[in-house]
Amino acid sequence: MCGIAGSTRSTAGFLAQSKTRLRHRGPDADGQWVDTEGGLGFAHTRLKVIDLGDGGAQPMVSDCGRYVLVYNGEVYNYRELRAELEAQGDRFRSSSDTEVLLNLLRRSGAGGVARLVGMFAFALWDRERRELLLCRDRLGIKPLVYAELDGGHLAFASEIHALKAHPGVDLSVDAHALSEFLACLYVPAPRTIYQGIRKLPPGHLLRWRNGNVSLEKYWAPAVTGGRAPTLDEAAEELLPLVRRAVVERMVADVPLGCFLSGGIDSSVIAALMAEEAKARGAAPVRTFTMTFKEAAYDERAAAGAVAKHIGATHTELPAGPRLVDLLDDYVTGFGEPFGNPTALLVNDLSRKAREHVTVALVGDGGDEVFAGYPRYKGGLLAQRYRRLPGWLRRRVIEPASRLIPESSGGRHALRRAREFLAGANYPDSEMFSSWVEYFDPEERRQLLGLDAAPERPIARLYEDSPSRHPLDAMQQTDLVSFLPGNLLAYGDAMSMRHSLELRLPLIDHRLVEAVGTLAPGLRFQTGMKCLLKAVARRLLPRAVIERPKRGFNPPMGVWLRTDLAAMVAERITPATMAAAGLEWAPVARLLKAQRRGMRDHSLKIWALLVLDAWRRAA
Repeated sequence: MCGIAGSTRSTAGFLAQSKTRLRHRGPDADGQWVDTEGGLGFAHTRLKVIDLGDGGAQPMVSDCGRYVLVYNGEVYNYRELRAELEAQGDRFRSSSDTEVLLNLLRRSGAGGVARLVGMFAFALWDRERRELLLCRDRLGIKPLVYAELDGGHLAFASEIHALKAHPGVDLSVDAHALSEFLACLYVPAPRTIYQGIRKLPPGHLLRWRNGNVSLEKYWAPAVTGGRAPTLDEAAEELLPLVRRAVVERMVADVPLGCFLSGGIDSSVIAALMAEEAKARGAAPVRTFTMTFKEAAYDERAAAGAVAKHIGATHTELPAGPRLVDLLDDYVTGFGEPFGNPTALLVNDLSRKAREHVTVALVGDGGDEVFAGYPRYKGGLLAQRYRRLPGWLRRRVIEPASRLIPESSGGRHALRRAREFLAGANYPDSEMFSSWVEYFDPEERRQLLGLDAAPERPIARLYEDSPSRHPLDAMQQTDLVSFLPGNLLAYGDAMSMRHSLELRLPLIDHRLVEAVGTLAPGLRFQTGMKCLLKAVARRLLPRAVIERPKRGFNPPMGVWLRTDLAAMVAERITPATMAAAGLEWAPVARLLKAQRRGMRDHSLKIWALLVLDAWRRAA
């Protein structure tokens, strides 16, 4: 796992600064390389996970001298690929996956990406063609940002903070991106908060040659299936895929563990890790659970029960009492505003787990792949709800729904009921986006002082889904937006702040493709995540499988009344909001509504705090 950066007009200053700013991603070694003929330069910082010697040092130059590679990630099928390349005559100096990737690209060019299983972001320089190739993995696990510069030049880096060190990058605020941040609490690809910096979208290649840039999509998830085996048959098909994904991600030359919440996603992963460790005759798998003093958020009992069942060496890591003190470091980690406070938990958990392991497997992505969000149930129920007479829905039920109170203490049932009744009358794309977006179009119009309400970014993505079935479209939309822009973004940014590598078996692209071929009626046959539950029945006790879903979230509503109260008063003022480009009147109404307790606006208020912290740090 590493940090990478480069430019087609590199200076020694930029390469040196980028290595300093990416040191947390790769504290074990660093390197740089400059093409003396044209000035292109690469920088790299390395976290040693596979081949702990110098054989995986980067930037790496091919034996023929034509190709140069910088790479961040892990290719899990590198041994299989290496055997194929050796059969074709290649010889290897190291046991690293970096050298395998370089030789694969040397032989197959960009087409070799289709052979890769793993998470990756890389840059390949072809000295003969004078062509730079950038690539990001299919689901967007590893980040990559770039900037087009004057004179047709291009710069890139693993993180925004590093790329900002390059001279000539336009760092003015992108107003459209600011609006999308308020809607989503993250800035969806390809935008960043800066006009001159863009994210390479998941599953895309970028080519630069002679000052010209072209983008190419090489993969996208496809949730469009119609296959309908029985639930048991589907589970028998999927269990080997999940097992393979877990086993492949256990390859490491450093200590390895698992984040275990007690929920079904991480429990399945931990159980399969324990099976593999036993089969290898290895030590018991190490599991880590974050604990909370607030009972509504604490999962130590469930996680402990799973750890005991599988024979894991289990460690409880209490959440820091002052997690909000991490706000400034949190903002630096993203380089732009990011409003999901779960990132604070991942930051703290990663810091503590890193004292024990260098690699951790996690269950992120299970909800998107296996239909585990309550909103999926809501989208299907809405089709039935709309059969009620229109006058009843619009004149009676919807107005009455506005009177439903909310809890800020971790209980979400009333909020979800209100949001369902308010949104179910909209077209499917508008309904879904109203459930996953935060500041709605009218709120953003007022906050930004616009003449007209901006569009819903998630509704646009929903409408681009290849299937019109509500479950297909909802999962597809989350796989291309919420997963990479939110969950994967904070997983990478916060874990790599502490040089911890996270691996995600449940979004192995082969598993995603297999689930996507199954009919929606099977994916939701007996409720949320029924496919994964059917798999889990072969591994875990019934009590674990049937346990109610509980998300990994901080008690933000509680914090706003306690730890965060003084910060809100100090940092959310007419002056600070004006400096962030926001109107004060709608902010004042938001704070008043939160104090009255009728609505839980805690995540919106946190987003405003984050926006102010980013502005101060930028």
